[in-house]
Amino acid sequence: MTLVLRWSLAKRSVVEGCKRLVLLGASPYCNMASDGSGASLVAVTQMTATADKQANFDTCARLVSEAARAGAKMVFLPEGCDFIPESKEESLQLAESFSGPTVARYKELARTHNVWLSLGGLHIREPGEEKMSNVHLLLDSAGEEAGRYTKTHLFSVHIPSRGLLLREDTYVLPGSAIHPPTPTPVGNLALGICYDIRFAEFGLLQRQFGAEILTFPSAFTVTTGLAHWEALLRARAIETQCYVVAAAQTGQHNKKRSSYGHAMMVDPWGAVVCQTSEGTGLALGHINLSYLLNVRSEMPVMSHRRHNLYHITQPSHSHIPGLISLQVGSSSYMSHQFGSVQVPGSCVFLRSRCSFAFVNKKPVALGHVMVSPERPAPRLSNMTPAELSDLVQLSQATIKVIGRHYTSAGVPMVQMALQDGVAAGQTIQHVHFHIIPLTPSLMEGEGGGLQGHEEKEHRWREVREMEEEAGQLRGVVERMLPDISPKNTSLPGFLEETEADCVGATNIGPISVPQEAVFIRTRHSFAFMAPGPVLRGHVYVASIEREEGGYSGADVARAVDLLLTTQLAQGWVEAQSGAEASTVYLIDSATSSQPVLIQIIPRKKGDLPNNDDIYAALYKHQASASEWHFTEDTFTLAQSLKEIQDKAGK
Repeated sequence: MTLVLRWSLAKRSVVEGCKRLVLLGASPYCNMASDGSGASLVAVTQMTATADKQANFDTCARLVSEAARAGAKMVFLPEGCDFIPESKEESLQLAESFSGPTVARYKELARTHNVWLSLGGLHIREPGEEKMSNVHLLLDSAGEEAGRYTKTHLFSVHIPSRGLLLREDTYVLPGSAIHPPTPTPVGNLALGICYDIRFAEFGLLQRQFGAEILTFPSAFTVTTGLAHWEALLRARAIETQCYVVAAAQTGQHNKKRSSYGHAMMVDPWGAVVCQTSEGTGLALGHINLSYLLNVRSEMPVMSHRRHNLYHITQPSHSHIPGLISLQVGSSSYMSHQFGSVQVPGSCVFLRSRCSFAFVNKKPVALGHVMVSPERPAPRLSNMTPAELSDLVQLSQATIKVIGRHYTSAGVPMVQMALQDGVAAGQTIQHVHFHIIPLTPSLMEGEGGGLQGHEEKEHRWREVREMEEEAGQLRGVVERMLPDISPKNTSLPGFLEETEADCVGATNIGPISVPQEAVFIRTRHSFAFMAPGPVLRGHVYVASIEREEGGYSGADVARAVDLLLTTQLAQGWVEAQSGAEASTVYLIDSATSSQPVLIQIIPRKKGDLPNNDDIYAALYKHQASASEWHFTEDTFTLAQSLKEIQDKAGK
């Protein structure tokens, strides 16, 4: 009965597919292609690779040429398009580096045919490495690298009864990061490889990052392909409402290995757009982003997710800081997790790989916005160096955008504050910096912008009003993007500490900070006890160099060093005072040529009658720097922090 039922359903599916094929007027290469109006043509390929790299390249070159002649903008090649060996030993022997001849030939192939190429899984082995990597390389039509992804999920199966043992991890290094989609002429393309398709979170994360196309070039075994191939592809398309493109290996590669084939493309509704027939060949299909948007708007499943009950964990990123790539806002069809709530993409005006900037639902002043990491880190101490580096660069760019938009000559000063922990006033358990332009009218009041943040008279805005402001800011970002994007620089891989006592007094403008008050010194920053503290444990972190243009204009490497030092100093002062929260506070001036100052105050519940009073106190303390007086008590507290450092083994 089961067999009869399955055949009946399959037969019905084929009949319905044929009806749709006739109605749509399909390409001869395509089983169920759309009519392509307002859409981009792509080619998904299928081949039978062997250990002969020259023969494999010749096959790929023929397929690319055929696709280009048909008008395809992008050609998708399968996993192992460079070669499929008989053994792992042969695989390691044949693997090349990125600078090797195989990659060079594919770059030339892309240039020759003026098409984008998805090289779905190259065997890459750099000199000196014992293992290799399985790398999905994306080339643009000029032959330049546009994206790169190293396979994170390694296939492993052991079935003793059938004598089957496949373990990629014995000779392949797993990737350590999931990368956001790459903008391409056919849409935002997320790179995956084969086994990644079995992990739904992978695709959902990419959708959250703005993916419109998921690609899983593969070499599925015949057994798993027969059972799961089409079901997995269609499932990933339906749940993410993305196009899914999957090039494939097919047939007998050698006496030990064969692949299932059936390369195909699936649309956001889960319908198979096109599929190859048996053997080496290609299928053509259209990617229609207007249709994708219709699917998402008519069934907005992403906005229906119950983030208060579950959420998709953000991917882990490299712990090594790097320069970020800024992007203008987010799609209105995606949202960003912010603690237990969601920020609509329409309210985001600037984002990067790990962070996003968005308008405030309850602003205390015009231009009050926030920046936050994508991963819901509850406190500053939970952020990795790479995440913090990303957040620093995004906040620098955000301050420039706010300054440009809210005054024609630029806002003279900006307040940036972090309520890090419940005792500091944090209500959303997710790191977020408040950024407020201090216009002359705001500066007339004590404490400036964030003073009064918790007062009830500040109204909650409607989403439409927030979207309008975000739209205006996105326009500013588009005009300023080249100017606010981080420039080439060498970022620290980690915080480079030096001996706090190794130099004499350090000057902050006209103020001289004695070395006895300093408890941390790094390459670009130092931390010292505040004289006449607002609360016990009050410290400053300062840049050693003068910064033309203040924090927002500071060299990226020095700004990152400053925030990494702040993170370290915060941990020590909280440990010393027994606090579980801190207020972190910065006044930034675009016209400043002085070192940047960040204040940290460890907080405890009830330490102030009104939590908002902290901002006025910090504002006044920094403004009265010329009256600072360092005492023996200041030096004693600094020494106790150094002892904490010594016990921690630095």
